[in-house]
Amino acid sequence: MSRLHQAAIKELAKEIANGNTCYIHHTSRKITTINNELKDKKLIAEQAKAIAAIELKIDDHLKIEPQSTEDQIEIMRYFIDEMSDKSIRKEMTNALKRKNPLRNFIQVIESDMELRQRWRIFKFDEDQRWVSNFIIDAYNY
Repeated sequence: MSRLHQAAIKELAKEIANGNTCYIHHTSRKITTINNELKDKKLIAEQAKAIAAIELKIDDHLKIEPQSTEDQIEIMRYFIDEMSDKSIRKEMTNALKRKNPLRNFIQVIESDMELRQRWRIFKFDEDQRWVSNFIIDAYNY
């Protein structure tokens, strides 16, 4: 597979962060996004057809699934390491130690507008890095 443009990495990062699965065609580099949260039966049926077509030629595609909980928590830990305010660091660290760590962490982030903005920028950058590394590591890209 030839190199993906940064715009494609950004698109993949956004889709993966939204919980979607993406397929990249090795030759054309066309990205097919599978929305894992669809409710509409007609759209689900259309998507099933697209998946079936891809599965027939799966060797021509690279599949990227949403990040695991462990990967998401690792990104959150990287963010905590970036924080200089010890009380915020402690609050975020404690959030990750409790039941439902992802939800708890986001609640801490959402309580402060500046922190929320910093998190969104950091998370998007990390999601792009994660997608790039996934492609490199898993598929010898």
